[in-house]
Amino acid sequence: MHMKRIQWYSCIIFLFCLLSLQMQSQTKSPEQNRFVLNTDYSRFWQNDSTMYVEISTAVYPSLTVLKQDSLGYHGKIDLLISIQDTSSGIFVHTDRFNIPINLVDSTSLARTKSLVNNTTYTLRCGSYRVSILGVDVFDRSRRDSSLFIVNIMKRPNTIALSDIELCSNITESSDQKDIFYKNTYRVIPNPNCVYGSTTFPLVFTYMEFYNLKTGMTYAIKAQIVDSKGIVQKQRTHLRRFSMPNIVDVTTLNVTSISSGKYKYEVILSDTLGNEIAKSQRPIFLYNPNVQSSQATTLSERSAEYAGFSLDELAEEFRRAKYVTQSEDTKTFDKLTTLEARQEFLQTFWARVEKEELGGSNLTRSIYLQRVLTANQRYRTYAKEGWRTDQGRVLILYGEPDEIERFSNSSDSKPYEIWNYHQLEGGVEFVFIDITGFNEYILVHSTKRGEVQDNSWQQLLNRTTNNNQ
Repeated sequence: MHMKRIQWYSCIIFLFCLLSLQMQSQTKSPEQNRFVLNTDYSRFWQNDSTMYVEISTAVYPSLTVLKQDSLGYHGKIDLLISIQDTSSGIFVHTDRFNIPINLVDSTSLARTKSLVNNTTYTLRCGSYRVSILGVDVFDRSRRDSSLFIVNIMKRPNTIALSDIELCSNITESSDQKDIFYKNTYRVIPNPNCVYGSTTFPLVFTYMEFYNLKTGMTYAIKAQIVDSKGIVQKQRTHLRRFSMPNIVDVTTLNVTSISSGKYKYEVILSDTLGNEIAKSQRPIFLYNPNVQSSQATTLSERSAEYAGFSLDELAEEFRRAKYVTQSEDTKTFDKLTTLEARQEFLQTFWARVEKEELGGSNLTRSIYLQRVLTANQRYRTYAKEGWRTDQGRVLILYGEPDEIERFSNSSDSKPYEIWNYHQLEGGVEFVFIDITGFNEYILVHSTKRGEVQDNSWQQLLNRTTNNNQ
């Protein structure tokens, strides 16, 4: 059964926090300068007309303001979840949670990637608007939120599948008091839905199957499918069930698949291969050491744009501005049909991938993935992350080998120095939060073709006019 879900990237939107507390202690500034709240949800039937909706969230200690005392580093996140019936306008749930962050030292801070929270609601058939607000209590300028629609439908009389819940780990458990306990398992969700060699190499999934025929053997196929419909990874196992409603847990290693957006599919079939039910959802893989094929032909590329609208094609070209030439823009603006724009982008990316931009060997998938990463990390109140200076540098040159971060002080503005050791024999980029609104401006670089100002240190003085 195919469930309508929000696209994975729409789960990550940025908001503002509401509260601040005063503590007499030393403050540790976040390693990065944006507070991020990742969200996801999964639905499971309770009965014929009611579903459990599990809402998972993740916050990152390294992106929050921490207070230090003799016991270590401490932070606090306020989480507000509101669920509104879209037909009546009535709020059926409004809950507020406090998520404490307690770390013994800086080593544990570096080791703790994210803190995951899981909350379950019971909803009857209908459509609901879910609003999630995250607040960094120790800095009211740090805020993030998510807004999406959840549809609850009746359970069919035939065989049906729940949503696919993407998880970072699943183990057997008997601790029913654990917030992650579910049907004899400890299920840890992965709200950012990103997997790969640098994050989670194994994709754990939790699902529920309903109305099965007891005593019958079924084939359960889990697979990763790319935008062309090609299966990149697959695992099939046979199960014979003694109950009509069961749980299924699957694990896939995805470190050999190139970076990009994919579909994770689960297909339930009989032993002859006849499909009975199916569920799917988006997933994102990031494996920087796995290179995409450079021999892709234009005819093969056409599948990448199947289903794209004129606006979606225009948006992709707009985001590709850092690798376009002036003639590209003039040509693209004259194209008004889907076929013409699709053909242009196929040719455009083939040309880009043939070039070596700054030695980074950009491909379409790598470039667009970096755009999404920049939007997650560097979004400001008035600007998308890919349009910021830090976003542009990340997109063109990739992740820096080393980042030196200098926090706010009484006589100096906060700034960062990004070092790329393999680029032109070693280059650096200097970013300063000139205005104090968490947008770091590139003021100096030793990279050829980038802005150079050997007197950039003068801009650090707090008395320096922001317009300089």
